[in-house]
Amino acid sequence: MEVNDPAVNRLLEILRQFRRSEPHKPTFEGCNPSMIRVLFIIRRGGAEQGEGLTISEISNLMEVTPPTVTQLIKNLEAEGLVERINDRKDRRVVRVLLTEQGKNLVQRAQANFVQRLKGLTNYLGEEQTEQLTTLLEKALKYLNQNKNESEV
Repeated sequence: MEVNDPAVNRLLEILRQFRRSEPHKPTFEGCNPSMIRVLFIIRRGGAEQGEGLTISEISNLMEVTPPTVTQLIKNLEAEGLVERINDRKDRRVVRVLLTEQGKNLVQRAQANFVQRLKGLTNYLGEEQTEQLTTLLEKALKYLNQNKNESEV
């Protein structure tokens, strides 16, 4: 899409490049970004609730359909990273928990992500990192304030 505003065109192009860039969508130890995201969500939900999450809860947190989550869970289960268990109070409800292998992978993925961010902050330096953070916060605030205007 071409717009008659050079600044808007430049922003569109860099956002396209970000979306397509491989560093933005890394695989980690054979897991794609969606699988990693599910593992992080399960870890966070499991820590908060202590008993795992249902497929429905995971799909709501990811803002995707339950069949999408079901397929991801099947793949993660095949890799030995998650397990399904029946709820203690209602045997009809199935919950998903991380296995020890899954917990270890999430820890390694988090450490890898933090290391990549540290590399970026080292590359940018303190001043540019602060500028980038401030600009992203400001952009997010603008987009959140004006999201209803874009729903035309």
